[in-house]
Parts: sequence; structure tokens; C-alpha cells
Amino acid sequence: MSLFPIEYSSPVVMLVRAMEGGGAQRDAIELANGLHAAGLPTAIATLNASGPLRRHVLPGLPFIDLGAGEPLRMARAAPALRRLMQTLHPSAIIASEVAANCLLVHAALALPRANRPRIVLREVAVPSAARHADPYWQNRLAYRLAPWFYPRADRVVSLTAGVRDELIRQCRVAPDRAVNLGTNAVLTQLRLTSLAAPEARLPGEIVAVGRLSPEKDFASLIAAFAVLRDERPVHLTILGEGPERPALERLVRVLDLEDSVSMPGFVDEPAAFLTRAALFVSASRHEGFGNAIVEALACGTPVVATDVPHGPREILIDGQCGRLVPPGNLHALIAGMRMALDTKPDRTAMRRRAADFTTERAVSRFLAMLAELDVGNRP
Repeated sequence: MSLFPIEYSSPVVMLVRAMEGGGAQRDAIELANGLHAAGLPTAIATLNASGPLRRHVLPGLPFIDLGAGEPLRMARAAPALRRLMQTLHPSAIIASEVAANCLLVHAALALPRANRPRIVLREVAVPSAARHADPYWQNRLAYRLAPWFYPRADRVVSLTAGVRDELIRQCRVAPDRAVNLGTNAVLTQLRLTSLAAPEARLPGEIVAVGRLSPEKDFASLIAAFAVLRDERPVHLTILGEGPERPALERLVRVLDLEDSVSMPGFVDEPAAFLTRAALFVSASRHEGFGNAIVEALACGTPVVATDVPHGPREILIDGQCGRLVPPGNLHALIAGMRMALDTKPDRTAMRRRAADFTTERAVSRFLAMLAELDVGNRP
């Protein structure tokens, strides 16, 4: 039995590595939801169907478990992807994350050119940083293969102008195949509107969001927070889970911050915390885009972010919508947090900027790019 009604004979497939993870997985699902809602025949395919992000898939959006109930390892995924292409004859397959991107191109190249779907890769990280510091070894390896695989895709899509430049210079993508979307499917317009409702702020409440791994540099954030805690009544909440939890918990104990720092783990809806916060801080050593920065702006919450390539600066418009501080500079981070807490925020301007990163805007630009590839009209 076909997964699609007859009019869906050439669907667009969004390949999402797993139904768990961070922004790369969640915004891919959000983009697929938006394409489906816009009327483009769309499906999601995944190597691992179990995980909390499954609940974000829209009802009625076809969902393909390539592992048939068991997580499918990358090494065994290429044959499953080729079977998908041969069975469904998708008009395009869109992948995110560098390892899945390279895997998809590898699988497609084994098919005759006439039988290949359009291949669209989303580059959601910063290649120059992630090739050395990505927390997953598969991605670090894949970045070394990207200059061979990426040029063979029909389009490689970035979220920022800076990453598009890197794709051309470092990954050898032809300029006419490298597309800067300039936005991301972070939240729907309806969600943005709902977050504009006033919430009671907790004075001195500072929130950070991200995987507890070295590149997020929560250790520096905790150290900076310790200085502020000695000056004023403040509280820090770090939302996320990851391998750095034991080390961060030790640091909290050493600095005697147990009563001032909370680490509740992964939270499906960080906006519930952001709408009550006085400040959001991103202390990352590198940042693929910065979905959490956009969510904070949508909540009208002031932002302090490290000025790492390329997302924070582009989202915050060179510091007009939030404070940028040099990465790894503890004194600058402390000063930026102190100044943000002491400055009356322009919440209207923040929410206006967040409106540039809605699902609807990302879908509109993605549909325009797919139309250039004649996706949906191919025989």
C-alpha cells in the first residue's frame, strides 16, 4: 500500500536523522510541517523514529521510519535511502546536518542520474568551527568529506550569509548552488503572536538554553554568573542535557551556587522560562545559527550573546537587537550581562526582529528555491 495518495506521486522528503536532538532536528521538522501545510506533498524520513521530537510532526504528515522500528546506524542507511528513492520516486530529498548530508549524496550517486531526485542540503552549522569542534565524531569526519559531496548537490542552503561564504570557499560549492535562506523555521506566526502576551517577569532571572557540551561553554557562563550573584539577587536556569552535566554540577558546588543555579534538563518548550526571564545569555564558543536567541527575542527577553560566526551577529543585526561580547572573554561577558540587566528593554523591537524568523517566512523562501529546481513539476 502506498504511503501517499495518488496525487502525491512525487513527494518532497525531509530526511531528519533522529527524533531527538537540538535545533537542527527540530527546525527540520518545523520546515517539513510548514511545507506540508503550504500544500507541497511532503514526508519526513528518519533513521531513528523514537524520541521526544516525534510529537512535533503534524498529524497527517507522512512519516517514514527507515529503520522499521529499530534505530538505523549511518553505516547501514545508504541502502535504505536508495530503496526510498526507488520506491517513492521523490521529486526532492532535503537533508540537514553534515553527516546526513554526505550520506544522502552518497546514496543518490549510486542511482542513474535520470532516477535521482533533486538533492538539497541544509548546512545548519558553521563548517570552519564544526569540523574541529562538533560534539559528534561523525560530523567532524563528514566535514572533511563535504568538499567532495557538497558540490554534487543541486542546492546547498545556509541560514546566514557568513556560512554561505564558507560553503563556497571551503566546501567548493558553486556560487549558483549555494543559497542563503537568511531565516529559519524557528516558530510559527501564531506562536509568535501568542508569546507577545505580557508575562510577569522574575527580576534577576537569567536563562540559557542548549546542549550541555563544551561548545556551549556553560562553564564560563556559570563563572560569570558567580560574580553577578555577589553583586545582586540573581538566579540562573540552564535548560538542556548532555555530557557536561557532571562537570557543570561540580563547578556549581565549588562556587557555592547550589541555591542560585538550576539545571532542570531538556525542556520541550523553553519559552515557558524565557517569557519570565529578565535576561537570556548565549556563551557559545561557536553557534550554527542560534534558534534560542530568536526564541528569546520572540518572548521580548533581552539577549547577551558571544560574537561567534555567524548566527548571533546576523540575528541581532550587529548588536542592534541585543548585546554581543567577545567569546572566551569572561570580563566582557560579566559586563554585558550587568549592562543588560540595568537597561530598560525595547521588547517591541525584539519581537519585531523575531518575526523575521517564522516558519511561514522560511517556507516561502524554501518554496521559491524549490521552484527554481522545478520540484513538484518533474515527471
